[in-house]
Amino acid sequence: MNDSSPPIIALLTDFGLRGSHYVASMKAVIKRINPMAEIIDLSHTITPYSTMETSYILTSTYHHFPKNTVFVIVVDPGVGSEREILAIRTYHDYFFVGPNNGLFSNYIISKIEECVSIENDRYFYLPISKTFHGRDIMAPVGAHITKGTSLENFGSNFPIESIKQTKSDFKILSEHKIQANIQYIDSFGNGTTNIPMEGHEVRNSNIRLETGNEIKISFDQKEFIGTFETHFSEVNKESIIFLVGSTGFLELSINQGNAAARLGFSVGDKITIYV
Repeated sequence: MNDSSPPIIALLTDFGLRGSHYVASMKAVIKRINPMAEIIDLSHTITPYSTMETSYILTSTYHHFPKNTVFVIVVDPGVGSEREILAIRTYHDYFFVGPNNGLFSNYIISKIEECVSIENDRYFYLPISKTFHGRDIMAPVGAHITKGTSLENFGSNFPIESIKQTKSDFKILSEHKIQANIQYIDSFGNGTTNIPMEGHEVRNSNIRLETGNEIKISFDQKEFIGTFETHFSEVNKESIIFLVGSTGFLELSINQGNAAARLGFSVGDKITIYV
């Protein structure tokens, strides 16, 4: 943390628009501790309580930030309970502060260099509310990290193998059948699955999707058919389309329409894809 540029803290919460005062409180605590910190709002519109969506947003964005960025993640349905709050440093020098409830993906976990359970109230914002650990524990710890405080000062080492992960239904069942989840829905109603793609191929498989291929999706006793394309203009308006999104996952969309509303899927839904 000896870079001459201002240290960055990125906030990720499910507080929503009506929780903007909660976000402001966290920013105020951070600024009290480190007035030089630059605070970036990663998102505050995570689907409430969704660790799956949180994990996706965090994993797909953090690497775009400068090294030494501190991510404070407050999607915490277990706030006030005995669940751990972790401070993490990866081997490529990104920092994460958040509850141990499944929001850290296997991708991030695989890159952890140091992990501690936050216990030392010397670094908390007192008194501690039972319902707002984001303000009273996570935000101040994140601020202290930007000032160069080593993770070992916050608490005891926490075993990486004990970090919880959100359950995923992603599984390749055959060369023509994939089980997965909807892990994110954007404001256009596009649904991002947790099927990882490398170009036209499903990662670590023999499944390849060609432009124009028919794909069937099944969920909640409903079935819909679309085609695999590289961009929206390849199909007519209101057509169902599957394509590789900017974060490298297979997405389900409707050209100039709202797929989530029309087809009826939600974040976390278990789906089956037939190719």
